[in-house]
Amino acid sequence: MSWLACYLFCSGLLLLHKDVACEEYQNVDSTMKRQDVVVLKCAYPQMSKMIQLSWVKNIEGVKHKIAVYNPSRGEHIFPLYNQSVTFLSTSISGDIQLRATAAEEGSYQCSINTFLEGVLLKQFAVINPDTFKAKFAKGQAADTQVLLVPDNSMTLSCGYLDGDKVVQLTWQRVTEEEISMIANFTQSQSFIGYDYRRRIQTDYMPHQNISLTIQNVTTNDVGMYSCHVVTSNGKWTKLFDVSVEGVTDITMFLIIGAVAFGSLVLVISVVIVICVKRRKKRKRNKKQFKKGIAERNYQRRANPNSYAAPDIYDRANSRAAGYQEESIYANL
Repeated sequence: MSWLACYLFCSGLLLLHKDVACEEYQNVDSTMKRQDVVVLKCAYPQMSKMIQLSWVKNIEGVKHKIAVYNPSRGEHIFPLYNQSVTFLSTSISGDIQLRATAAEEGSYQCSINTFLEGVLLKQFAVINPDTFKAKFAKGQAADTQVLLVPDNSMTLSCGYLDGDKVVQLTWQRVTEEEISMIANFTQSQSFIGYDYRRRIQTDYMPHQNISLTIQNVTTNDVGMYSCHVVTSNGKWTKLFDVSVEGVTDITMFLIIGAVAFGSLVLVISVVIVICVKRRKKRKRNKKQFKKGIAERNYQRRANPNSYAAPDIYDRANSRAAGYQEESIYANL
C-alpha cells in the first residue's frame, strides 16, 4: 500500500482531535534557539485530570530527571538543576524556565500522566543559535500575506499536486526563537505537533490544492508559516506571513503614538493641576497672613498702651475705674 493510500486510510483526509500515524514515529515538536533564558512550554491541555507532570533531558539515550509537578504535592526540582531550572508562576501549566548555557543544548521532554487520555509527550530541542539560523533564513520574504480573525479558523493554501506522488509534506511555524512543527508526513511516517493535534485539519488529493486549516486561532498564532512539499517530480517551499486582521504596522504605530501622546497629556495635566493648587494655597496663606497683621495693627492703634494683650489691658482699666468710684471713710 502506498504512503498516500495509507495516509488516506488512517485519516480519511481529516486529521482532527487525534494524533494520526500509520506507524510509530518520534519527532521534535519544538526547536528552540539557545539563549540566556529559554522557556519550554509543556502546555497542559486541561481537558483531562492531571496525575503528574515531569521533565527529563535526553543525554546520549539516557533520560536525566529535571523536575516533577504533582497537583497535590506541588513541584520538585532535582539537585542537578536547582540553579538553572524554575517553574513559571503557574506550575499547573507545566512550563519551565531554563537558564541556558552551551552545556544545556540538547533534547528535552515533557511528560504528562493524565486520567482518560493517558500519557501526553512533548519533545523539545535546544540548539546552537548558528544552527538555528541555518535552519531558517531570517528576513526571508513571504509569498503570501494572511490575516487571521481571533476565534475563527485560518486556512493556508500551499499549492497544487498536479498528479505528482508526494514524498514529504511539512508544515511549520517559525519565530525568531522557535520553530514549531505543525505536521510532517512522509511515505512511511505521520506526525502532528503536540500544540496542534486538536486544532488542525489537512487534506489533499491528486490534482487538488494542498491546504492546512487551523481552528480557533488567537493572536498567539501570528508569525511566519512554512509549507515544504517534496514530490516525485520536484519540490517547493511556500512562506505565509500571518498577522491579525485590522492591525498593520501603520495602525500599530498610530496606536502606540496615540497611547504615548495620551500619557504625555495626562502627565502634563496632573502637573498643571498640582501647580495651580499649590499657587492658590500660597495666595490663600499670604492673604490670611496679611489679614492677621492688619488686625493686630488695628488693635494696637485702638489700645496704644497695650501691645501684647490689648484685651487684658481693657480689663485692667475697667477694674481701676471701679476702684475710683468707691468712697473711703475714716474715724478720727
